Amino acid sequence: MNDFDSDMAAGLLKKEGHEIVQDDDSADVILFNTCSVRQHAEDRVLGQLAELKGEKKKRPDLVIGVMGCMVENYKTKFFADYPHVDILIGTRSIPELPKAIETVRTERRQVLELAKTGFGYELLEMPRLEGKFHAYLPIMTGCDKVCSFCIVPYVRGREISRPLREVADEVRRLAEIGVKHVTLLGQNVNSYGKTVASGESVSADFATLLRAVSKVPGIEKIGFTTSHPEDASEELFQAIRDEDKISRRFHLPLQSGSDFILERMKRDHTLAEYRKKIDRMRELIPDIAVTTDIIVGFPGETDADYEATKKALADIQFDGAFIFKYSPRPHTAAARWEDSMPMDEKNRRNNELLNLQKEITKRKNQTWLGRTVKVMVEDMSKKSREEVLARTWQEKKVVFKGSGTLIGSSLRVRLEQVFDETYRAEVVSIPPPPRADHSGRPAKTGASSSSERAGTKEFQPE
Repeated sequence: MNDFDSDMAAGLLKKEGHEIVQDDDSADVILFNTCSVRQHAEDRVLGQLAELKGEKKKRPDLVIGVMGCMVENYKTKFFADYPHVDILIGTRSIPELPKAIETVRTERRQVLELAKTGFGYELLEMPRLEGKFHAYLPIMTGCDKVCSFCIVPYVRGREISRPLREVADEVRRLAEIGVKHVTLLGQNVNSYGKTVASGESVSADFATLLRAVSKVPGIEKIGFTTSHPEDASEELFQAIRDEDKISRRFHLPLQSGSDFILERMKRDHTLAEYRKKIDRMRELIPDIAVTTDIIVGFPGETDADYEATKKALADIQFDGAFIFKYSPRPHTAAARWEDSMPMDEKNRRNNELLNLQKEITKRKNQTWLGRTVKVMVEDMSKKSREEVLARTWQEKKVVFKGSGTLIGSSLRVRLEQVFDETYRAEVVSIPPPPRADHSGRPAKTGASSSSERAGTKEFQPE
């Protein structure tokens, strides 16, 4: 969601005549788009804000703004602790950003914009940055789960979904302007369809939406993030199996291998129920790559609970895992519980699981060598201007010889070697040249790097 929010903020500001610059010294406006899921992400933002205090003294006309989840979390406390901040924009108030900047400049006062209802923007009216073949598209926002460790329901609000027809119309519009790869976004995409802003049913579930988007001409690849095990359904697995445009990477957070800890986390599933869904998904979709999230050191976690998580990683054999040390988040149930595990022990458990997963990932990556797979080219390689960077439908990174004309193209390659988590490949089939537009000129292709995607500073959990 942060990527999309950054895109939207940059597009709105560009529409009002602002330009994106590459360094703080030449910026008249500095914006931070923030995440509150992990304490580490917040600490990075707060450190950057503190460093800007001196710059604000030197340049009083500099406008400093903070967007996103941290605004919903701290609200006016930001102004109290960081009085040099001018603008606070909540997760559903991004359209107010241009007006807020103008207000700061003309009235010389701080501006706070918060909204808890609606999406806060209309998809079909959202400005787009040019030259992109990949677009993020929110289909829902908010979350109705009550996981005891998670701040998302507080900072993003209750769950609402976009009507299927509206999402499909937007996907068609994106395809018409050259987008080939769309990533559907939501705090829990596979609970899509339960309610819209009016409180009514959308009359479609996520599997139905995926099938509809797959039918849009011009769209070649469809990804989505993120999912909750409770809502990962048989119908969803069948849709992925049936529609070859859909990404074969499924991120399904487990969080813990202990049923006791899962219950304390209010995850609404047991390890056995989770494994049953993974087994069924792999049965229906043999080429699926499954990744997960794990939290170590959750309040009440014993040695036995940790060993259960370690065993779950070894047994399930994920393609990858994001493993985090627990940190209490305000406004959550778990924040009221004693967090008694020493940090040294959290670090030990975290590192042990990271090393275990690294070995599992290495072994699983080796099994792909020699296979011919479909990839989509994303950019030029950072290490060689004679090579391109692509991703498989399992979202594995691949480099091979090629030029910038391939960016945005889909082709087939044979995986020859793997270094760390990046494959080196040989091209098996090359796509046809770009189709000419109505003027007779070749159609434009291209991509923006993540640093060029928006004129904001974006912080997400690592």
